[in-house]
Amino acid sequence: MATRRYRCYYTPRDAHGHLNPSDTGAAPFVQFHATSATQAADIAHRITGCPVLDTVRIEG
Repeated sequence: MATRRYRCYYTPRDAHGHLNPSDTGAAPFVQFHATSATQAADIAHRITGCPVLDTVRIEG
């Protein structure tokens, strides 16, 4: 199955494990290849341990 590149934005956690959204509104992201947006969001959640806010497929 072909993979595509995805960027997943997430809400980071502080040193105590509490969600710590950015004051500026900019969310950090991880980027990698996956077969679907759902798979990309699942991988991002496992890698970061944080809730995924949005998953965007990157064209090109």
